[in-house]
Amino acid sequence: MLKRLITGIVYVGVIVGFFAMRAVDVRLFGILIYAFSLIGTYEMVHALSHARTGADGEVVPAVMPMSISQKVTVYAYAVLFTPAFYFLEFLQERAGHRSLITLSFLFALVLLCLLVADHKNTDLKGTGAAMLCGFYPTAILSTTLLINSLPDASALGLLLIFVISPVTDTFAFLVGSLIGGKKLCPTISPNKTVSGAIGGLVFGGGASVLLYWLYTLATGYEYAGVLSGWAGAPWLIFAVIGFLCALVTEFGDLVESVIKRRAGIKDMGKLLPGHGGILDRIDGTLFASMFVYFAFLLVVM
Repeated sequence: MLKRLITGIVYVGVIVGFFAMRAVDVRLFGILIYAFSLIGTYEMVHALSHARTGADGEVVPAVMPMSISQKVTVYAYAVLFTPAFYFLEFLQERAGHRSLITLSFLFALVLLCLLVADHKNTDLKGTGAAMLCGFYPTAILSTTLLINSLPDASALGLLLIFVISPVTDTFAFLVGSLIGGKKLCPTISPNKTVSGAIGGLVFGGGASVLLYWLYTLATGYEYAGVLSGWAGAPWLIFAVIGFLCALVTEFGDLVESVIKRRAGIKDMGKLLPGHGGILDRIDGTLFASMFVYFAFLLVVM
């Protein structure tokens, strides 16, 4: 427990540090996103395409083995993704946004071409695994890049992602431990309870409203989104955003639980003692990022 607590504090410190660096240049936050992309990609590739040793000492074959060429393509996609966005955005406004789409299209196209060019070593299962490793986490993290580049309230969007997600996880655990009760998804994640899930949703919604209030006090931000003519609109909108953000956070956690169960592993990595890998820490954050970006794009902006 002490190791988990220390790791959690260090992780929070790193996040806070990168938020502070945004005051110098918002693009510096992209370094953190880039690190998440590279480490998370390695964890996914390793989880799906590497054999492991079972509890009885026997070698368990990889769930979705990939060829070397497929792995190289996945890693190249992760390596190029964030730098291409910021470099092209620097050269021309909105060019970075187009680069994300172009690079993703080329990534999928190269994987399909490898079925012919490297047909002796590649198959459809490996192609599917490679596409999954590219989408989760790198392509999903593109929404975090886009939020960080919003012209208005980008800091608020990032705060919603990086605060609501851990608040949801923490209070889901605390409420579930105190109340217990019916299991949420016993075949996927046997420790999660319905009461814990509800607790996470309630506190996630509350955290969103609190963040909005504190952000307006600190920056003078004025909500100009849907129903902006009504004084109570921002409070309602951010309460709903927080509730739904907490919901997708919990769903994202279940998605990774399924991936780990299918891969036959307990944790995605060992980088964070007591927590596992980077993906074990940001699984819900990935889904929260997608939701917050689209919520800002359609409702808040």
